Amino acid sequence: MSIPLIRIHQQKRRNLVMKLTPIGIVVFIPEWMRADSPQVRDFIAAGLDRLAADGHRLQPGEQQLTPDELRALVDRWADRLGVTPGRVQLRAMYRKWGSCSTRGNITLNTALCHLSVELAEYVVLHELAHLIAFNHGRDFKALMTHHMPDWRERERALDAYLGGHKGTEQPAR
Repeated sequence: MSIPLIRIHQQKRRNLVMKLTPIGIVVFIPEWMRADSPQVRDFIAAGLDRLAADGHRLQPGEQQLTPDELRALVDRWADRLGVTPGRVQLRAMYRKWGSCSTRGNITLNTALCHLSVELAEYVVLHELAHLIAFNHGRDFKALMTHHMPDWRERERALDAYLGGHKGTEQPAR
């Protein structure tokens, strides 16, 4: 069994929280608590057991796309949509698969390289569509449906990748 990527962040908070994110597991602990304390170790172990029991993927899958292939997907979809993103960057992101800024810059999560091409393609189209419709309203949905009729199924599959897991929380003692 391989060990998943676990990152621990100290924050001004009262409780321990574990979240399954696109790049691994993130554990948020109170500022006063030591990351190597028995309470944190026990919390992580119990959380990993719960995630495994629920059938969640604890490791990214095998690499499906290289960063260059992901950028090529952006270029192809930008041409189809007739848009030109300001800048396209790849970086590890905890909370989302991608983003589009008001300046037209696209940021994609490096974890997309470990998803199927279909799911990565959905995220690419989603972010590029924001260059035309900067919200999730009727126009955005119509644009998505026009260019990718099965986008809702892909969106559900992407949500299922993390099992829809919101996180595990425990008060600090």
